[in-house]
Amino acid sequence: MASRSGKSGSDSATNHAGAARSGIFVDLAEDERTDENRALTLARVARDARLDRQFLILIALASAIATLGQLQSSTAVVIGAMLVSPLMGPIMGIGFGLATIETGLIRRSLVTLAAGMMLAIIVAMLIILISPIQDVTPELRARTQPTLMDLGVAVVGGIAGAIAIIRNMSGVMVGVSIATALVPPLATVGFGIVTGRADFVIGAALLFLTNTLAIAFAATIVARVNRFGPSLTPQHTAMQLAGIIVVLGILSIPLAISLDNIGREIRARAIIQAELSSLLQPRDRVENLNVVINGDDVGIEGVVLVDKFTPSLSEQLAANTTRRLQRKVVADLAQVKRQSNAAEEYQDQLNRRVSALEQRDAETEAVIGGLTVGGLIARETLLIDLQARRVIVNRDRAGEADEVAEAKDRIIAEAQTRFPNWLLRSANLDADAGQENNVQNGE
Repeated sequence: MASRSGKSGSDSATNHAGAARSGIFVDLAEDERTDENRALTLARVARDARLDRQFLILIALASAIATLGQLQSSTAVVIGAMLVSPLMGPIMGIGFGLATIETGLIRRSLVTLAAGMMLAIIVAMLIILISPIQDVTPELRARTQPTLMDLGVAVVGGIAGAIAIIRNMSGVMVGVSIATALVPPLATVGFGIVTGRADFVIGAALLFLTNTLAIAFAATIVARVNRFGPSLTPQHTAMQLAGIIVVLGILSIPLAISLDNIGREIRARAIIQAELSSLLQPRDRVENLNVVINGDDVGIEGVVLVDKFTPSLSEQLAANTTRRLQRKVVADLAQVKRQSNAAEEYQDQLNRRVSALEQRDAETEAVIGGLTVGGLIARETLLIDLQARRVIVNRDRAGEADEVAEAKDRIIAEAQTRFPNWLLRSANLDADAGQENNVQNGE
């Protein structure tokens, strides 16, 4: 009976544990809900939130990689910086500290995060100061316009990161680090400070703040749901949740405005391109088009290749787009006349002639190389007629040793076989010139 009872209890516990593991938040296995395991998890979080030499080295390297990657506009390099960055540690420390109301953990995490931010910005500034490239790249610009979508990514990433910490799944944290950009916005802040771009500084700082708060608060909620921290009353829990929602709601205001501006800009560009296409002839082509939106004003600059000039093209485009967008539009289009058919044919002929000359030069070099291989026939003994494709090897065959003469004859014969379009032969030009001088002197 005892054995049967023990087995029944064991089976019950096993079934309970198996059912519990199917959950994500509350339905954890019994051994994962012990105070000891929670303490170990908090110990790992506190360790990752420490400010030590390793953290500073990694943040400096991550900032350097992110800065160089953004200056080169290399997405792969920027992703590498996200993998090296240790900033997820202190951010998760803030989230779990808020959940457990551990002021020491919160303070330590804030100090570590602040030190990492300052070091990352300083390293980025130093690299940009000594870099000969300070152009605005797509990777830099991508970190200056955060939207509600970035907030959503950060919240989901924070939830995934907190689950990974609780379940001790380090592999998930790699994906979270890539999805939530932390170091690249700090590198963009450094770029904005060095180049004097206040819009870059504000936009990148807002993106970093958005990701940091969203990840921390998501970690707080996950930790509370998984029973980390003191047992608060429902009222205190509701107040804690309401505070998080209020902060994220305030943060959402500029992000929503930014998303709306981006949507309006995309719509304006589509309307402008459609209107411009309707004004152009079938053979006309837009070479370059730049749309600048500043508040309620829209500026259009571009270059158009046309068969026939239209003096009022810019004015017509401005009027049509102003009517459709209900906003003031100023257009300045440069019209460049396309080449005529005759000009195009002449250009093609010129290109073919240049190509033929280049090919002939290459073939001539190949013939010379075939004759002078081994150095037996000197370059200065060759007389070349490019028009007739003829090469004369100036040599005194009678005065040459038999082996040398045969070797030279063999080289000339092999070159003649390789280049049948050329005429290759030997001649003693010095002797011929001497005979001609004798004739002229009457000898």
